Amino acid sequence: MENKTKLAGFDGEIRIVVPPLILKENGFNGLSNTFYITDIGYYPKAKNHYCKRLSGCDEHILIHCVDGRGIVVVDDEVLHLETNQYLLIPANISHAYQADVNNPWTIYWMHFRGSQSQHIVQEIFNRVLDRKNVLAFDGEIRVIFEKLCRLLSKGYSKEILEYISLSLPHFFSGYLYPEIFKGKHEDGDDVIEKSIEFLKANIGSRIGLVEIAENIHLSVSHFSRLFKGRTGYSPIEYLNHLKVQKACYLLQFSDKRISLISFELGFDDQYYFSRLFKEHMGVSPSHYRNNLIPDINKIN
Repeated sequence: MENKTKLAGFDGEIRIVVPPLILKENGFNGLSNTFYITDIGYYPKAKNHYCKRLSGCDEHILIHCVDGRGIVVVDDEVLHLETNQYLLIPANISHAYQADVNNPWTIYWMHFRGSQSQHIVQEIFNRVLDRKNVLAFDGEIRVIFEKLCRLLSKGYSKEILEYISLSLPHFFSGYLYPEIFKGKHEDGDDVIEKSIEFLKANIGSRIGLVEIAENIHLSVSHFSRLFKGRTGYSPIEYLNHLKVQKACYLLQFSDKRISLISFELGFDDQYYFSRLFKEHMGVSPSHYRNNLIPDINKIN
């Protein structure tokens, strides 16, 4: 990297620094302590942008490139940051970065800390190292970022700092789970949603894996892989979750016998149903009904 030291001063930039005294008075206790921003901004066409921190930074650093490119070195790992790629540098890790000479980057950036930030930071940093850091800076992510800038430009009240603290985990969920965050789904997800609706509609039936797969016109093996990849459970495990969930509802809001509930949920063997219920809930159906559901008549 060339030995340049231009950290700021770009035409059209936005740069907000929260005064350390404000952070000390309001940011190190209560809600504001979980996540808080120390610096935030936007650098357009940041020609000659360069920074080197041998001992790292006290804060975690997010850099999201929306145009141009740059190069970043994080603890001897060389990363080329292109348009629609992001980087998250954990606190106290040696790093340096520089905008490309011929096509300097345009970046949104943030310095942040917080008692609850470390786990999220590590998860996002792992995605960066795995080169899974492609994400358009648009939609809700951009809306949230720009709102954070507007709020901090208005002042540093307790309400603003606490609102920001509560907003940041949601903001970063867009980096960890972009498809869910943006409401988009992969091709197989519509199929899985249809299969889940089929399971719900047939919760009292004695259906098996073959019937479920046939309903959405997939082979059993392909459907099973898709389903577990999306939900984390096999189709039958998921169906059993739904059955137990429905059983809890019936135990609480009806006086039907457990044997009848078992039958209505598609179980021929009440004792198998009771074992399955206990595996999921930790107690038997009768114990759940008699001990864990509050009697509204006894509540003052």
